[in-house]
Formats: sequence, structure tokens, C-alpha cells
Amino acid sequence: LSPDVVYFAAYVVMAEEQEKTEDDQVRIPADIKFEDLVVDISFHPSKPLIAAGVITGEVTLHSYAPAANTLVRTFKHHKRAARAVAFSKDGNSLITSSKDRSLQVVDVETGKVVQSFPQAHPSPVYCQLVISERMVATGDDEGNLKLWDLRKGHPIMELQENQDFISDMAVDEEKRLLLTTSGDGTMTTFNIRRRKKVMQSENMEDELLSVAIVKDGSKVICGTGEGALNFFNWEEFGNISDRFPGHPMSVDCIVPVTENIVCTGSMDGVIRAVHILPNRFMGVVGEHEEFPIEQIRITPNSEMIASCSHDHKIKFWHVAHLEKETIDASKKAKRDNKPKNLKKTGGHEDFFADFGKDLEVKPVTESEDDLDEEESDSDDEGTEDVTDGEDENDSEDE
Repeated sequence: LSPDVVYFAAYVVMAEEQEKTEDDQVRIPADIKFEDLVVDISFHPSKPLIAAGVITGEVTLHSYAPAANTLVRTFKHHKRAARAVAFSKDGNSLITSSKDRSLQVVDVETGKVVQSFPQAHPSPVYCQLVISERMVATGDDEGNLKLWDLRKGHPIMELQENQDFISDMAVDEEKRLLLTTSGDGTMTTFNIRRRKKVMQSENMEDELLSVAIVKDGSKVICGTGEGALNFFNWEEFGNISDRFPGHPMSVDCIVPVTENIVCTGSMDGVIRAVHILPNRFMGVVGEHEEFPIEQIRITPNSEMIASCSHDHKIKFWHVAHLEKETIDASKKAKRDNKPKNLKKTGGHEDFFADFGKDLEVKPVTESEDDLDEEESDSDDEGTEDVTDGEDENDSEDE
């Protein structure tokens, strides 16, 4: 080979290695530390701001950046734990619900409460969902669901279809159907426009703790107390179409990253990336050192997620690189597969230059070695088979 060819080949290799190194480098915000447990978090729709609801009743607003995180404001309008926080669609208001049974709307700029419903529910509010600029849904500890029109200043729908707490909610893109999960083991669907119940699933004999809509609106995923993911086909909400076990403990929160990938937060303190149909554990995105994950939220551009846990911290993780990960649908999951480390090493790129690059995370611990042991083999989206797949950890007490 001529020297020119050798030099060119060496240049190409060096360029590829440099590109790979740069792709693995990113700067993300440091942890935000609190004195008390953070129950819920919410990203501002257009600014680098994150709101946090604290068990003491305080609601904080932080700006976040690789250089530093700054406390912008602290709200003290709740008497008990601030269980749910969410920005309005335009970001001008912060909507908060509490164990004190109230629903409050706060002006982000002034910090003043602009709407207050002191007795919004007959029991402590457990979760909420901002559906549109004027519409908010709230669910409480006793299964009461309310749909609020903030312009009218009162609920436009009040139903109690569940016998236990409303754990989570999701809504379709058309804002037509509201899905709720409950500790009584059911998922219930409501028609928002007609303001009535559409259907309630069969009882899963296990708490349903989280819900997300994926696969371009064709599938619904519910996280369970035993650690399985239950799948429903869209508008076939009576019973599950598939079941994907494998989490060693409860799946307390789910956030879609793409139409085919979700991140799950579990009681074991680990955040996992899961590919949907074919169902595979892709690897570990982040962790809170065995402290249960309370909530996961994703930035508006889907570049980064934040998580809060019982370690009194908000941590940031980069997830944009997940869509580049490949899944070989022709190969079935093996029992000896170890979870892949999807965490990136720190570098000098600026996350906020494009609202996100790649992430730094810790190595996988030995306790995660068996996470992929019970992955589902259901690769067909239309399958009606339900995978029993009892995981060896499913029987552990939570």
C-alpha cells in the first residue's frame, strides 16, 4: 500500500474514534438536593426550569444548567405534602395538588396564587394531569376522579369508579379519552367530551401504579406492583393483550422516550430503558442507589429525563442516545443476559446547546445482573397471548 493510502486509512480511524468519543461526552446538570422527600417534578415547557413538590408542602422552582442549578422561588401555599405539580401548557402557571385536599394555580412570575380550591376533593389528592390550557384532571386516595375547567372555576365531571387510589393518568393526542390506573387493580377509560366512563378493565389482582400511551397511540402500558408491564390494545381496554415481567420490584412510574422506548422507575431505585414490541430490557439509564423512584419526567424536546427519589435528590439523565440503540428482534432474550450500561461518560459538550446530548451515569451494580432474566418473547404487536413469566423476585414483599 502507498503511504497516502495508509495515512488516509489512519485518518479515517482517528476521525471515527474522535466522533465516537465526542458522542459519548456531555455535560448535564448536577443533582438538586433537598432536605425532605421530593414527591413529584415537572419541566417547564420552554424554559430550563423544573418544579418540585415536597412532602412538607413546599413547592420549589429551580433553574437548571450544567454550570449550576439555582433556586428561583419557593411556594408555601400548601399545608401538607405537595403530591402533584405541573406547568400549564403555556408555562405561565404552576398547577399543584396536595394531601391537604386542595388544588391551586400559581402565577410563575409573581408567585401569587391566582386560583384556589381548598376542598377540591373529599380525600387527599394523589395525582393530577394537565390535559389542555384550561382543563385539569385530579384523582384522590379513595378513587374519586374530577375533571376541572379552570375558566369556569369548578369541576365539570365528578365520578368515583374505583375503590382505591387513582395512581396515574394519561390522555390521547386528540384529548378524547382519559385513562386512569388505580390501586384496586383496574384501568378505567373516560370520555372527556361526553364526561362519562367508557370502560373499566378486568381486575388484574395487582396494583396498577403507572400508565403510558405508546406505539403511535396503538398500545397502552401499565406498571404493576409486582414489577410486570401490562399491555392493552387501543380501545380494547377490557383485558390485557400481553404481559412483560422482569422488574424485580414495583414499576411506580413510566415515561415514553420514543414511540418504541420507555423509561421505567422502580422501587429498587433503578431507571431502566425498555423497548416495546419486541419487548426487551435495553439497559440501565440511571439509579438512586436503591432508594425508590418517586417520579420520572422528560424534557419537552425528549433529550433528558429527571428523576426524584427517597434520597431527597433530583437527578438528571440523558436519553436522546436511546433511539440509536438497536434491538435484534430475531434473537430471544437469554436468561444469562446482563443489563447493558446505557450511561454515558462526562465530557465538555453543552447539553443546552441543543437542549441535550449524551449522559453520564454510574456502572451497573451486581444486584442488577438478573434484570433481563424474564424478558418477554412476544415480538408480534398483535399477539393475544399473555406471558405469565413469573420472575423470581415477583413474590418478594414490597
